[in-house]
Amino acid sequence: MRKQKLHLRGFVFEGFDGLLLPDRIVALLFFLAASLFSHAVYAIDLQPGDIVAPPPDLNIVQSTYQVSKRNDFYQNNQKSATPTQLSNSQLQLRYTNTFETGTLPSVFYVQTPMGYTHPEKALSAIYKPEAGVGDTTIVYAFWPYVNREEKKYWALGAYLTLPTGHYDAANGVVNMGGNRSTYALQSGYQMPFGKDVNWMTAIDAVWFGDNQEFSANKLAPTKLTLTQSALYTLQTGLSYDINPKLTASAAYFYTVGGETARNGKAWEDETQLQRYQLSLSSKFSFGRLVLQYGADLTTKNGFIEDSRLIVRYIKAF
Repeated sequence: MRKQKLHLRGFVFEGFDGLLLPDRIVALLFFLAASLFSHAVYAIDLQPGDIVAPPPDLNIVQSTYQVSKRNDFYQNNQKSATPTQLSNSQLQLRYTNTFETGTLPSVFYVQTPMGYTHPEKALSAIYKPEAGVGDTTIVYAFWPYVNREEKKYWALGAYLTLPTGHYDAANGVVNMGGNRSTYALQSGYQMPFGKDVNWMTAIDAVWFGDNQEFSANKLAPTKLTLTQSALYTLQTGLSYDINPKLTASAAYFYTVGGETARNGKAWEDETQLQRYQLSLSSKFSFGRLVLQYGADLTTKNGFIEDSRLIVRYIKAF
């Protein structure tokens, strides 16, 4: 195995061929695992057409299947030599109702995921696979501005995620639930950019509650209080209507912030993340199917996502 030295907070790690004192092994694994938790993406990805104001009195069901893999770990833009991999699979179920707030188009939806997280390579030594129900998200959004003739829309949304998911403190950060609430606000705008092209942009901010039962892994089981600063994401994208039933789109996301602290001590792990997502959406008599693929482009801290494959089914009635 190739050796590559990596300096982490005052000690040197040389992969599996190197030697570390036991307490330093614990410190290293704690840092790796804590970064895995703090840099899970909490950005609110808007899907093609999400900013278009819907008509009232619709009930919409959506099921989403998502698989992803995270591999290399980064600290301050430096890649670790430690071989790691985290595989994740989720089925997300969403129910949406559309209505009007006064005269403003509005939506309410609730979404709950279920799935599994499987730690591999070096992570398998300190974690067990986890499966179960994830945290539930409740959303209210409305459109202060709608111009259907010019196809211009401005929407505002508020998000609340409740800690309803499975959380096993003994398994550290590998859990379906986060054991804390999160709150978010988002603003999005869409307008045409040519005959069959639409441009959208959105910005969101996420605030985090405290996790008072945070531990890194079984080698560092002490429970700490995890706090996290606000996380901000800018997203922008273009969609092209190939025909009335088929749309292709591409989106770019930039996320910054979210530095964490343990028992009040800053961890110096601010997120700086760039990623992309490609989508192909098609309408059928039985509903709408969306196929998506994306990955991280760069990350400053944490595990980089090498691939994310998503299939969505949406049906309005």
